[in-house]
Amino acid sequence: MITRILAPVDGCEQSEAVLPYVEELSDRLSAHVTLLHVFPTTLHEQREAHMRYVETLAAQLRERLRHSGVDVVAVAMEGTPNQEIADYAARDEIGLIAAAPHSQSSGGHWNVGRTTDKVIRQTTKPVLLVAADHMSDVPRNSLMSRILVPLDGSRASREVLPHVEAVLRRDWNEGDSMVCLLHVIPAEHYAAGPIIAKRVPYEKEESDALQAQASRYLEEVAAKLRARGRSVLTHVAVGDAASMILSTSAEIGANLIAMTTHGYSGFSRLFLGSVAERVLHHSSVPLLLVKPERY
Repeated sequence: MITRILAPVDGCEQSEAVLPYVEELSDRLSAHVTLLHVFPTTLHEQREAHMRYVETLAAQLRERLRHSGVDVVAVAMEGTPNQEIADYAARDEIGLIAAAPHSQSSGGHWNVGRTTDKVIRQTTKPVLLVAADHMSDVPRNSLMSRILVPLDGSRASREVLPHVEAVLRRDWNEGDSMVCLLHVIPAEHYAAGPIIAKRVPYEKEESDALQAQASRYLEEVAAKLRARGRSVLTHVAVGDAASMILSTSAEIGANLIAMTTHGYSGFSRLFLGSVAERVLHHSSVPLLLVKPERY
């Protein structure tokens, strides 16, 4: 259960793009919020100005959440941002880190800044990433209402599901809200060769059998969610995993992709670590990343 959200802010508007999501999640979950501002030790003499900055943001958010009865705390500290963020999350019982990447490519996709990338790698906490162009276009109660969840058949990939259910609105099943479970089957597989293994396309019969197996798997997972009143679609795609995740997200109009950072690995299995990284660097919608326990 997410009871406290940590939102790092660094003084620029891009870092504050995540705040509407923090506000909405805090309201949905009755979760307390900590706004954390980390500045370099070389700016020690300006500490009061840094504290005023984060306290002002906290006061504004506290006012908007006054009806929810949650605490909004402002923290300013000196140090290395990624290390301080990860350490704070570990010692303060943080359930979710909500952050914004800092650079945007000319193609409309956003690239993860160094600090955010390092936090993702260092922390064991779920991380919600929101780009600046998602900060004001939709009503707050419509945020995170159409969620794409890639699953690769592994137990690790399913560890995202409790977090997906946690972030959904209590009345989320109304209107246009839904969850789409996606399984991607590679078009090729490794086969033994005379010297080394090589990639070969699946025969049609093999591909059909894999798709049928994947459909059954997704329906089993979907049935458990539907039993709890969720509206769930399932979709099986064939091709490159990261590309299929991104294209399916666009097709269904997803406003959140939720996935684990790792799943199956090996020659004939999907290595979700590399897939998650490609989605992370090419997604154009908010992304919820969950690191499985064994990672």
